[in-house]
Amino acid sequence: MTLRNEAHRLLASGRESDVYLRSDGLLVKRARTGRDLVPEAELMRHLHARGLPVPRVADASEHELVMEYVPGPRMSQELDAHPWRAAALGRELADLHRQLDAVRAPEFLPGEGDLLHLDLHPGNVVLGPSGPVVVDWASATRGDRRVDVALSWLAIAVAELRPFKRLARSRLVRAFLAGVDDAVRQAMPAAAEIRLSRHHRDKAEVDAVNRLVASCTD
Repeated sequence: MTLRNEAHRLLASGRESDVYLRSDGLLVKRARTGRDLVPEAELMRHLHARGLPVPRVADASEHELVMEYVPGPRMSQELDAHPWRAAALGRELADLHRQLDAVRAPEFLPGEGDLLHLDLHPGNVVLGPSGPVVVDWASATRGDRRVDVALSWLAIAVAELRPFKRLARSRLVRAFLAGVDDAVRQAMPAAAEIRLSRHHRDKAEVDAVNRLVASCTD
């Protein structure tokens, strides 16, 4: 770690970036792959101005994004610690998608169509003091909203879990699906293609994805 980082506390490390808590209470996201973070900052400013629950951006440069720190557990942590809240968390995740449905995608995003987060799962939702906040907009684009919802469904449905967690996941998935358009099933093949093309997926996950796709297309 460089001297510049020593005053910061590492909070999380992803595949492409690290997130630090700065001494002044702000978060710093730093790219390790050379990815320009300015477009992500511009999108977050656009969404925050339109009332979507995203962290407020304080500053941005090519390799750093400085933003508001939202205290609270990730939705995934809350589910793990309090599995009896699974249904409520599923409803909250569905509500976040409905909020995305209502926001017009900015023209500067690639693609055509509506706003897609493309990675909206419980690990990217912070349960802050004022409610759930969506983080990590690095993959955002424009397209079919049903694909975005289907990707969330896949994320919560196929992750490997310890046996006693499976009931909580079942409740999470049922509550989520009850809050979204049933037409999401039509988008499952496209969502599966996106998920399986990202990173390495083990055989168990590939099989789980294919079974879910098959159940939607029968």
